[in-house]
Amino acid sequence: MPTSTHSAIVGRMSHRHAICLVVDGLRASALGAYGNTTYPTPQLDSLASRALVVDWLWADSPYLPHFYRSAWQGLHALRPDVAGEQKSVLAQLQRAGVRQWLVTDDSWLIDHAEKLPFDETLLIENGARHAASQLEDTALGRFFTEAIEELHQWRADVDDVSSMGWLHCRGMVGPWDAPQELRDNLLDDEDPPAPEFVEPPTALREIDDPDVLLAHRVAYAAQIAVLDACVGAFVRAVEEAFENRETLITLAGSRGFALGEHGSIGTDCAELYSERLHLPWFLSPCGNTAPLPRLATLAQPADLGATLLDWLCGGETAVQSDGISYLPLLTHGVGNPRQLVIAAGDKEERAIRTPAWMLTQGHSKEQSVELYTKPDDRWERNDIAALCPEVVQQLSEELAGSQQCCREGKRLPLTPRDRELIVSLR
Repeated sequence: MPTSTHSAIVGRMSHRHAICLVVDGLRASALGAYGNTTYPTPQLDSLASRALVVDWLWADSPYLPHFYRSAWQGLHALRPDVAGEQKSVLAQLQRAGVRQWLVTDDSWLIDHAEKLPFDETLLIENGARHAASQLEDTALGRFFTEAIEELHQWRADVDDVSSMGWLHCRGMVGPWDAPQELRDNLLDDEDPPAPEFVEPPTALREIDDPDVLLAHRVAYAAQIAVLDACVGAFVRAVEEAFENRETLITLAGSRGFALGEHGSIGTDCAELYSERLHLPWFLSPCGNTAPLPRLATLAQPADLGATLLDWLCGGETAVQSDGISYLPLLTHGVGNPRQLVIAAGDKEERAIRTPAWMLTQGHSKEQSVELYTKPDDRWERNDIAALCPEVVQQLSEELAGSQQCCREGKRLPLTPRDRELIVSLR
């Protein structure tokens, strides 16, 4: 890491700030920084170019409440609910004197936040019944316009304290009201006309019609184009408002969006595959222009909360949780990254992932166990469970051991016991 960048990140000021943007339904594969070449995402890629990019943020559940339970309470989806919020990340920040602000267009999150120690909350009511004529008129455009206005007011109020601004937008789960021309521009002359629906699908099943798949993928891509422009404007506003203040900008998805990779389309598809579990995560020090390391490592949502807590409190009040801070990797390029992550469904479905393998259990009666090589089999197309029974056994034992840790209140393991599960010998 260049010395100037390192000094800018490590040097402590009297107060620190964090701006965390979470976009619902944003899958990692939608961004150029994660390999997308179908359509451009220039603003998001620009942010990634000056951020620490975590390659494999892996959701511990395909459900939004579990994401926030993990990020804010540090509790993995495998763990039972715990009464009270006194040991949560947010409570720790409150006790450290960090002011906390929440802006969202999701009423569920506002209702949930009433029990949490936010100093200010704002619900931006947003809806749409038809495609917008221009980007500024979309639901996403209106959300970010109002969020930027609130951001400048918030900045004036936290001049003498540390602060965290948490912004959650419904994103791909909200209205798909991108201007129709954005959809049209993504199609070739021989393709069917672009669809005109605005309400995003929740769970379309057994989809094999290529025209239906194309229609939804084009509509999703058009929304990403709107998001890309909005994020660019928002990041510029943050850098302007917090200029010369030690500020960390983070961007992450809260859950992915199925676009037919396994026959289903929608945000409520609960199957534990990459389209629902693999999320983007950027960490960018405000004002940084030099490249930062890219982490080909695994992470889970609890790590987001642990990293923000470390950034704002220096780890002095670190809470016992399932999260680990990635701040040492941002500031020094060293740390203790994960090599083992787990996701849990609501009907005993489980998925376990290492750098070399991914195992799923309980997706269907016909195929209760599936095994895929990673990262080669990006979309889990080639199930090789029958060919590698020893790997299936090893991963099943790792999964059982992690579940036992949760039942006994112990920390989850960060790495598997067998090195072959990290670096395959195939």
